[in-house]
Amino acid sequence: MKFSEEITARIDKLPPHVQRDVLRYVAFLDGALPKGEPRLVLRPFAGTLDAGSACELSDAIEEDCERADGSGW
Repeated sequence: MKFSEEITARIDKLPPHVQRDVLRYVAFLDGALPKGEPRLVLRPFAGTLDAGSACELSDAIEEDCERADGSGW
């Protein structure tokens, strides 16, 4: 059984007021998904970052994301 079929079968068993809650939640999740570039647009860049640069970038992100700017937002 597909996920969508299982979800539909389970939702059909719920009372209408709970089904409305489920619909609101699904709408929230749909709006919460990040929007970005399609995979095909990004595919040419796959593998262009060498291991050293990747480590350097990862370290910089980890270091800078651990700090809080008290005077900032």
